[in-house]
Amino acid sequence: MGGAHEHSFVNPHGFLYRIGCFAQAPGCVSRGEEHGEYSWFAGFTWQIAHCGRCDAHLGWGFRSSDRGFHGLVLDRLVEQGSGEAGRCR
Repeated sequence: MGGAHEHSFVNPHGFLYRIGCFAQAPGCVSRGEEHGEYSWFAGFTWQIAHCGRCDAHLGWGFRSSDRGFHGLVLDRLVEQGSGEAGRCR
């Protein structure tokens, strides 16, 4: 998004987030009300995204009329090797 994978944003409460943009995020579930205000990406609404396994907040799901992606907080992600079972922090 915006020519980069990584972005840093401050939310309205003053918290800084370093996020990565992902077209797919298996195991990540976006839910709740969609919001248009305070979106970091013009033309996109957002929902909070959680781990489908442990319910930890991972970031946000962003959606426009024709596409969507996940903006996930990079220091909350755990890299998995091939064949490794999913785990949460």
